Parts: sequence; C-alpha cells; structure tokens
Amino acid sequence: MNTSNNQRFQETEGRIIDAFLSLLGRLEPEKITVSRLCTMCGINRSSFYLHFVDVYDMMIKIDHRLSQYLADLFTTGGEDWDIGDRFTRFFAFVGEHREFYRVYLDRCRDSHLFTAALGDRELRNVERLAGEMGFTSERELEYHRAFFKAGLASMLREWISQGCQETPEEMGEILVREYAPYRGRFI
Repeated sequence: MNTSNNQRFQETEGRIIDAFLSLLGRLEPEKITVSRLCTMCGINRSSFYLHFVDVYDMMIKIDHRLSQYLADLFTTGGEDWDIGDRFTRFFAFVGEHREFYRVYLDRCRDSHLFTAALGDRELRNVERLAGEMGFTSERELEYHRAFFKAGLASMLREWISQGCQETPEEMGEILVREYAPYRGRFI
C-alpha cells in the first residue's frame, strides 16, 4: 500500500514538488495546474490528491518543509551563532529558494520561515528583554512579533524583487542594525 511513510509515496511527493518548483521559475502559481504537474510526473490526478489538496496546499507544505530544514540547520550547527550570523544564513537560505519565496510571500499570510530563523535561545532572550523593550504584557509582545514578521516579509519581498543584489551579509547587517540597542543582549 502506498502510505505516507513508505519510500514510493515520499518519492512521488518529491517529484511533484520538484516539478512545481521547476515551473515556478517560469509561471505564476495560478497557471500551474494539477493536470500539468501530473503529466510532468507521470502520475494520475488521484495520486496528486493523496499528497495535496491543491497547489496552494502544496505551497504551504513546501514552506513547512523548507522552514523545518532551516530550523534543523540552525539546531545542528548554529548553537554558537550570534544573531547576525543567523540572519546572514537566513538571507542566504531565502536567496537560494528565491523563486518559491517570491511567490509564497506575496500570496500567503504567514510563513514558518520566520520562526525557524530564530533559535530557542534567541526567542527566550526576546521574552526576557520584553520588559526592557517596554512590553508589559504577552499581548503587546505578540504585536511586536507580528510587526517584526511583517517587516521581515516586506524586506524579503523587496530584496527578492530587486534580484537579491545585496549579499546575505549586507541584508543580515541591515536587520541587526534595527535591533542595535539590544544587539549584545541576544547573545
């Protein structure tokens, strides 16, 4: 039986995602049909629907996979990275997947990517610094997080739309300067 934990199922899902990503460089998602993906992968529509509800569901799952990959990267090798290193690597990762994020950030409200960019240590430090930053309640901190994510998404959209002209290091430094008064406290 072709279930989600067997190799054949996972290979088919990988082929569908690869086909989608290859088309994304040439077509907007609205123009990428399930039929076209199935033809490219040599599968029938029912096989596609075993994996995804539709193309937008696939985009959400791709975002989740990429974000998990980024989080794993930071977990396995980034315990000693300061916030500048994290943001530099974050921008490098987005730059590598720019076609996907160009489309995804324009069409989807939220991404797991932003949570993956910060490690547990940094998230704990932000909570610890909430009082110093003037936040008196969890609700106020939630507004700050929403502001940060929206600002970061806008920054990414602008960077991608300009062809990622600045290096990931330059983008990371721009973002770090936003938090310059608190820079040493994130370490």
